[in-house]
Amino acid sequence: MNAVWRESKADGRARLVLLAIADHQGEIGAWPSIATIAKMVNASERSVQRDIEYLQQIGELEVHYQQAPTKNHYKSNLYFVTLPSLAAGVTTGVTKKATGVTNTQGGVTAGGVQTIIETLIEPITMEEANAMFDEFWKEYPKKSDLKPARKAFMKALYRAAFPDILAQTIAYANSVKGQHPKYIKNPATWLNADAWENHYPPSDEDMAAERARIRKQREREESARFLAEQAERAKTSAPPPKCEHGNSVVTCRLCLK
Repeated sequence: MNAVWRESKADGRARLVLLAIADHQGEIGAWPSIATIAKMVNASERSVQRDIEYLQQIGELEVHYQQAPTKNHYKSNLYFVTLPSLAAGVTTGVTKKATGVTNTQGGVTAGGVQTIIETLIEPITMEEANAMFDEFWKEYPKKSDLKPARKAFMKALYRAAFPDILAQTIAYANSVKGQHPKYIKNPATWLNADAWENHYPPSDEDMAAERARIRKQREREESARFLAEQAERAKTSAPPPKCEHGNSVVTCRLCLK
C-alpha cells in the first residue's frame, strides 16, 4: 500500500481500487472478489471492473482471470500490483514460517517482531484476524454463540482466503433473508462445515433486480439497433425529387398552390 501511495499515477476511485487490492496482496498475489473491492471503495461492481481495466492499461496492475489459488469452484481473479519498487523486489517485511514471526522494516514492534497467524494462504496478524472476524460477524445473518463462532472463524482462515469467506457469507445472508432464525445455521456450524464453498441461489430481490437490468439492457440494445437501421436507410435512400423552384415537390408551397 505504501508503494501505491508513493508511485501510482492513478487517481480518484481507480487509486482506491489499487489500494484495496494492495491491502490483500501477499507473496503470491491478491484475490479479493469484485464484490469485496466494491464494498471497500463504496462503488458499484461494474465501476470497479472498469477501474481494473484502466489500471491494467497504465501498467500498474496485472490480472490473471479466475486464477485465485483457492479450492472454491467459483474462483476470484488473481492480481499483482506492478509498481516499480514492487517489480524490483522491495518488500515491507519478511515472514519466517518456521517461527511464525515477521521482521518489519517499517516501524519497530516489541522485540522487533510481530506475532502472526499462518493461514493456508498467507500470514496475517492477530489484529487483522480480529478485524476480519468483526466484518464477518457484521454480515452473518444470525448472531449467536459469539465465542464458538470466533474460534471456528480463526480455524477457517487456515482453509480459505478471507475474501472468499466474506463473499459467500453475504451470499448466504441474502439467500436466507426473511427466514425464521431457527432455520438459519449458527455461525460456528456454518464455518466448521466449510459452507462458504456452497452455492447460494440469489434472493428474490436480487433476481428481480437482475431481470430489470436485463430488460433495460435489451431495451437499450433494441433502441440502438432501430436508430442504426434508420441511419443506414437514410444513407441508401434516394433524396426526394425537386421541382422547378429547387424545392422538394412534396413541400414546395409554390407548386402546391
